[in-house]
Amino acid sequence: MSDLAASVVQTGTILIVDDTPANLGLVVDSLEARGVRVLVALDGGEALERAAFSQPDLILLDVKMPGIDGFETCRRLKLDERTRDIAVIFMTSLTGDEDRVAGFSAGGVDYVTKPLRVDEMLARVGVHLELRAMHKRLVEQNRQLLAEVSVRKETEAALSQARDDLERRVALRTEELARANTTLQAQIDGRRRADARLQASEARFRAIVETSPVPLCITSMPDGQILYTNEPLRALFGMDDGMAANIADFYVNPMEREHLVHHLRTEGSLSNTELQFKRPDGVRFWVMASARVATYGESPAIYVGLNDITGRKQMEQELLESREQQRKLSAYMEAIREEERKRIAMEIHDELGQLLTALKMDVSLLRMRLDYDPEAAKKADDMRGLVEGTIWMVRNVASHLRPAALNFGIVSALEWLVEDFIRRNGIAAELRIAGGEPTLSDTYATAVFRIVQASLTNVARHAHATRVDVTLVSTAAKLELQVRDDGCGFDQQAASRAYSYGLLGMNERARLIGGSLSIDSAPGAGTTVSIHIPLVGDT
Repeated sequence: MSDLAASVVQTGTILIVDDTPANLGLVVDSLEARGVRVLVALDGGEALERAAFSQPDLILLDVKMPGIDGFETCRRLKLDERTRDIAVIFMTSLTGDEDRVAGFSAGGVDYVTKPLRVDEMLARVGVHLELRAMHKRLVEQNRQLLAEVSVRKETEAALSQARDDLERRVALRTEELARANTTLQAQIDGRRRADARLQASEARFRAIVETSPVPLCITSMPDGQILYTNEPLRALFGMDDGMAANIADFYVNPMEREHLVHHLRTEGSLSNTELQFKRPDGVRFWVMASARVATYGESPAIYVGLNDITGRKQMEQELLESREQQRKLSAYMEAIREEERKRIAMEIHDELGQLLTALKMDVSLLRMRLDYDPEAAKKADDMRGLVEGTIWMVRNVASHLRPAALNFGIVSALEWLVEDFIRRNGIAAELRIAGGEPTLSDTYATAVFRIVQASLTNVARHAHATRVDVTLVSTAAKLELQVRDDGCGFDQQAASRAYSYGLLGMNERARLIGGSLSIDSAPGAGTTVSIHIPLVGDT
């Protein structure tokens, strides 16, 4: 193959239609080697379908084929809108002039004879591929030119309309400007009068702020530069006149200011917020702050008003210390009372109980010696019954002063307490234990016992309950105790306003041993008293 033939082949897609394509192997290889995509059809029908679907740039069409011959296939290609513009080159062994005329009449653009000469075929294919490419470019350029002409006509019409509109708008604008000029002049005069009033108002405001007893300041947002202060604020903070400072330098806890700035960004204002500041000499003081975000010199700023509450905070601190001292004293007195109850209970049980037991034995001996005197024997029996009743009463008093069961652990004490509650009040009650016997000091065990005792007393007096459940759950880390009844319940807010000393005492006992007490109740819904005690350290 010559270099000239190779150079004229253009890349593209060629459809080869031949019932024996194997005979064209050399041609196909030559085309594909130069980047040409080659499609093959075996007969006229397949050629029509593949041409319509693939839209090749050129068709090499054999004339002699079974079924539809090459000439008829070409005619049908030219009748189809989709394949009309595809160039067709006939391949045949027919060399007569009438065959060539028939091929050109059918719509072919060129004619090559078999056996094919590769150089000639490549040259003819290259020419027609180039013509196909030029045709496509011309069609595209023509389409673009038509589009540009259409756009230019539309643009000229739009420009003409815009020019007319502009002329009308200029006339209207001229009239508007004349009216606006008159209005603007009036506004300028009004602005001058307003500025004069504003300056007078600002002077009055500054006089009010400077003479106000409330410390006031303006700080930039968010950095906190102090932009303005009045005399009371300078005195409160110990600031010198003209002292340039940042409000953040006066915070005892700088994180407080970050929280306040974040709040002001989201809410825009705050009020009655307690803050602690420090003066340059290190003296600390408390203020009640109110602030609002506004502008100062066209920049965001914080307007702040303060109220010195140092005296009040000192009194609150003293009150808290006094209350803590009272609680410690109360705990001490309660410990003394419990110890005294324990001592009295032991004395009653040991000494008075022994004396009564001895008296009972003496009465029994006396009764044995009075068998001959029925009246004296009856009197001795009465005395023994009286002594036995007294012994029972002494034991009961001793148990309520300090249950002996407490010496054997909180579980034993609660079992005795629940049984005593059932015996005295006739109300069904049940004790549930989970986790076994907790290890508690005498102080903790006594406090838990007294809280449950007070809860059961409240149930007996006020709840009108038919059942009470006492549940004790203990683990290595905590102790949970719950007293639940199905009684009438009560309004907790009303009880709080009425200062129920029973509830206050239960809360205080729980607090003294580091626990917490909660009450869940409502009218008609029963009452649940829950105690939570962490078991850490010396319990």
